[in-house]
Amino acid sequence: MSGEPDRPDGGKGKAASGGTWIVAAAFVLALAVTGLLFAWPSFTGGQISDEVASDMEAEAEAALATLGEDALTRTYFRKLDSAFPAEARQLRETLLVALERGVPEGEIGVLLLQAGSEPIMQSLQRLSKADIRYANEVMELTRSRLESLSGSGSPYCMGTDLVAYAELAEQDAYLLLQSYLAPGEPLYDYSLETLTILLDAVIDARIRPQNRGYPSRADMSALQTLGTGALFDSDLTLLLTTEGKSRREMDAALETVNFCDLGVRMIQRVENLPEMTKARLWTTGLDYLDRYGIRRIIWMMSAY
Repeated sequence: MSGEPDRPDGGKGKAASGGTWIVAAAFVLALAVTGLLFAWPSFTGGQISDEVASDMEAEAEAALATLGEDALTRTYFRKLDSAFPAEARQLRETLLVALERGVPEGEIGVLLLQAGSEPIMQSLQRLSKADIRYANEVMELTRSRLESLSGSGSPYCMGTDLVAYAELAEQDAYLLLQSYLAPGEPLYDYSLETLTILLDAVIDARIRPQNRGYPSRADMSALQTLGTGALFDSDLTLLLTTEGKSRREMDAALETVNFCDLGVRMIQRVENLPEMTKARLWTTGLDYLDRYGIRRIIWMMSAY
């Protein structure tokens, strides 16, 4: 069909195409938090006088040194220095300016995360050749954090919370999410750990690139089994059967779902795939993400 993306298998069937969308969806889920950063406005500020600049710069340097004392942030800086030295230097310069101006901590978190997420998204072809253990680490970290959130009662998991967030004005939603990304906040820590793993993966792929073929028939069969099993999940079935109905019906369905628990179950299904299957799907999913972008892939998945 005109306008349809090329298929790796030359168009041998719908199952292979569907499998690719599942992999792309899983990767988008794993990077959902960091992916949000690209939509946020970049930091800008006004001019400051020369008289106070030196004092503010000294305070900013002290604040940057304090920020670097955190173990997670220190490790992140080290990995960013190794993977993307130019971006690491730019980040330090940007942070000094931001700290001089006294921006909110959430904005500092955004700057830190953008510095790593942007070059990673520009290096997807290289990342696709990394060892599958890095993808496993991202899934394990995500599953562990979702399990902790579900047990904590924090306002992230239940559909009622998500419905409330969806009703916020765009600026209010941005400010709320920004507050969750202040250094030391759980969402900041998770995002930073995820990016650190992916920076390690980029470094590994430069040294030991792993060239893989497209998913095999056995891989597609494993994916079909995974997808069929997922459709028997009661929460997922509820969400799928409610899609397209009235806003009231959709909200009522959303409010009953614990999305942290649902995410854990979906990740466990992917983790149980054979290692080589996951490796080939990781490569193919990143290839599609690089070729078409997140928005295009989401559209293709919904059309499929």
